[in-house]
Amino acid sequence: MNATSPPTTFTRRMVAGNIAALFSGSAVSQGMTALALLLTARQLGVIGYGQYSSSIALASMTAIVFNLGMDIWLLREGAHEPKHLGVYVGSVLSIKAIAGLVWFIVLALISPWLNTITSSNSFPVPLVILSAVVVWLDGVLFTLLTTFKALLRNKYTSIIDATSDFVWVLATAALIGLGVRQAVPYMQARAGVMIGTVAIAGILARRIERFKTDLQVTQRIIKETFPYAASEFLAWTSMRVDILILATISGEEAVGLYAPAVSLANALFLVPAAVYSVILPVLSNLFGSHPRQAWLTAGRSLGLLVLLGAVLSVLLYMGSPLLVALLGSSFGGSLEILRILSGNVFIHSLSFGMAAILVAVNQQARRTLVQAAAVGINVLANLIVIPQFGIQGAAWVYVGTEIVLLAGYSALVFQHWMRSRQST
Repeated sequence: MNATSPPTTFTRRMVAGNIAALFSGSAVSQGMTALALLLTARQLGVIGYGQYSSSIALASMTAIVFNLGMDIWLLREGAHEPKHLGVYVGSVLSIKAIAGLVWFIVLALISPWLNTITSSNSFPVPLVILSAVVVWLDGVLFTLLTTFKALLRNKYTSIIDATSDFVWVLATAALIGLGVRQAVPYMQARAGVMIGTVAIAGILARRIERFKTDLQVTQRIIKETFPYAASEFLAWTSMRVDILILATISGEEAVGLYAPAVSLANALFLVPAAVYSVILPVLSNLFGSHPRQAWLTAGRSLGLLVLLGAVLSVLLYMGSPLLVALLGSSFGGSLEILRILSGNVFIHSLSFGMAAILVAVNQQARRTLVQAAAVGINVLANLIVIPQFGIQGAAWVYVGTEIVLLAGYSALVFQHWMRSRQST
């Protein structure tokens, strides 16, 4: 048994408390992330930030090689079988360590040829390698934080996230104070902050769970996580492929105008993601024991996400002129992109709620089919639209993709709800 016993039942007070803890932490983290990105973009300028964003986008999309969707699997299975959580976490970390090393070596080897292949200078080798370090550390951190989420101990998650992003802002401000205008030091600072954060999270997680690697569990994880891996890859693709296509077709300057708007809009996803992280283990438990209560809880969660999404979208639209002013005059072209993408926050908030239901009722494979269709539409539309309409076209394609995704998720949830009514 673990040193501390996980909850076996979920009270309304417990759920609300965990949502409040993650929400408050996510609000601070989102604010710090947005500020760090604003400061970095303002200091580096359009071209420098375009290279910075392109490198991160490349590393994030290819990180599926070692992430394999295991954290979503871990969140669900950890809630189902909390007594085995330590073995699950230890096995996931072992997979990420081995697969991550292979991924890093391959990415480092191909990085010198990326600019030749794309006929641009969007992927400087040092930035690509440092981005890989940051993304791998982020993957390890997410697994450690999932330990707290599965046990509904989200105060740890909130404190770690908020503190890490606050230190990141301080490091960014220090580089600006020193007059640094090259992208590499900013990525180095981000990597340094991540190393410290992973170390602290690891120490705290080990105090709650004793990690252990098990070969049979490792084989089971690899076998069962394919739908989650496909889903995670498709999710990252839908949010990042437009940046890579822009980098290839239009170059780093177009990315420099587009990426800050996308990063700021996507940073707001942290807030509905906090609700998702609490609701998923709760629904996973309830659908197995109290299906009727599970649907009531799912409905309340969707109502909360509608409210959050609407408020965040309005705030982003109204605040977009101020955000662009903070970026600087060279980012004037980002204003229209921010306004277009403000609606995405509302749509994506609802998608989080629908996704939580689908994963909880073991419909991940069908969810992945919807994601595959949406990503296929996204890639094809971007290849057609970007040469004609540039960054504005890419923004509208992003919104359209989110609508397709939400429609597909909603249809699957409705079908499952109808079947559950007929069986009762």
